[in-house]
Amino acid sequence: MTQQPVTTVHLTAQASRIVTTELRTADHSTETGGILLGHHTHDTVTVHHAGTPGPAAVRTPTYFLRDLAHAQALADEAFASDGSVWVGEWHTHPTSRPIPSARDAATYRKLLNDPELGFHSVIAVIFAPRAGRWEGAAWACRLGRIEPVQLQLSRSVG
Repeated sequence: MTQQPVTTVHLTAQASRIVTTELRTADHSTETGGILLGHHTHDTVTVHHAGTPGPAAVRTPTYFLRDLAHAQALADEAFASDGSVWVGEWHTHPTSRPIPSARDAATYRKLLNDPELGFHSVIAVIFAPRAGRWEGAAWACRLGRIEPVQLQLSRSVG
């Protein structure tokens, strides 16, 4: 069954907390990010778990590659906990806007074209600094297209 195109990406309070903590504490001169794990239901992807870069991540001002072993351990935990699967990636663009770069687009195409991964769509959430704060944007990558979608970040209570 083919899933509906994504119109909304919702980060739960738990996932939002991981991302906002990383945004607050990371070296802002280089990119950072991690995997997104959750569920695609109807036209919404709900992200229950967000990863951090991991200790072996590669980070430069214009490039980020997550620590694969770290990401796999989080994916295994999330699947065992609530059945969450890999739905995409989040990362920062510290020197530009929260729009997929040519390198990002090539990465998303590669993921979509890998039959072993089985992606119908790849979600990208990108953050960039604007007026002293991080501005986020979500993107759905599907069938050779990258389109902006609504981003909802839940706030934790307390």
